[in-house]
Amino acid sequence: MWFLEADIALRLLGGCVLWAAASVLARKYWSQPRLESFLPILDLALIAYVSEWLAVFYAVYTVVTFGIAHLAGKGKGAWRQVVFVLCCLLCAVPFFYIRFRELFPELPLLFALTGIAYNMLKAVDAVYYVYYSGEKLNFLHYANYMLFFPVITAGPILRYRDFSHSLARPQPVNGESLTRDFKRLIRGYFKKVVVMALVNVVLARLAALSPRPWWSIAACLVSYLLLWLDMSGYADIAIAMGGFLGLKVPENFKKPLKAVSFTQFWRNWHVSLTDWIREHIFVVLNGRKLNKYQGALIGFGTMMVMGLWHGFSLTFVLDGLMNGSLLAIENLCGITTVKRGANRYYVLFRRCVVALVFSFTTIFYTLDSTQLQNVLRGFVSL
Repeated sequence: MWFLEADIALRLLGGCVLWAAASVLARKYWSQPRLESFLPILDLALIAYVSEWLAVFYAVYTVVTFGIAHLAGKGKGAWRQVVFVLCCLLCAVPFFYIRFRELFPELPLLFALTGIAYNMLKAVDAVYYVYYSGEKLNFLHYANYMLFFPVITAGPILRYRDFSHSLARPQPVNGESLTRDFKRLIRGYFKKVVVMALVNVVLARLAALSPRPWWSIAACLVSYLLLWLDMSGYADIAIAMGGFLGLKVPENFKKPLKAVSFTQFWRNWHVSLTDWIREHIFVVLNGRKLNKYQGALIGFGTMMVMGLWHGFSLTFVLDGLMNGSLLAIENLCGITTVKRGANRYYVLFRRCVVALVFSFTTIFYTLDSTQLQNVLRGFVSL
């Protein structure tokens, strides 16, 4: 969410506070069925607080994709598969439009589409659910799933089956859980509002220094920290807010600094996105146990799809190529992990290599073109 305009970011954060307060009160005094009917209205009201046109878009998108998902289980044989693919593509139309608009700015922007990259994946997951389970969607559950305000702009990416189950059988909410979730909410806000502001200043100053290798390395490490603060801070807020209602929001970061390989790293960083791409595209296409060549191909493809998911530009293509190549090499060489009991200095070395290389890729997301050029020049200066 760091890339949004400041006023939109503040409105989103303010909306999270309002959502948390309203949901806790509603949970206390209303029954679960009444709460399920109330939450989509609350979500839309808060989205409208951020942007009225954004609320209009998501209201329409939710209804339309519900109808599309309903069609996913229709037909027989090969025709059923064709309908399934068409349903997935129809859910992704707004996403592809906004990506092509980046290439062709003259295309009109009829609606605000903040968060469409995340919500398109949620809609496609619902299509998968109908197609593979043969079950119908519950409209109230689907509306809650698609409009769930805490994850509307930056994830974590929910799965319909898990969210519907959690909504139907919420976890008990008591003093202990509220205290835990409130602490996590404060921690998330502290990361995003306080620490991020300080780190952003440090990064800007490092990126403006005379090009030198050590300053460029420092800028990469600070860039890594900035991206982690932003994304994990937002995940903390979303998970805490879900907890106020007894709803389980998946973890998105699982101690990525402990990863000894890039394969492990991407199982611990932005977990909901990498899992979604792997499970919905490549595992479904293959459908059986993988050998190292297939694993390398899927790892490479996952990173390429992730890069293009972020944007249709050369920067993201190169980012996907780099991360995909690293995963492919690890699979082919059999170095996706280390043996139990391995020398601790070797483990530390592997962790440092992963962190340093990944930190380099983050500067393409956190720096503007002028800052990026200056930092890159630092790596080749003497």
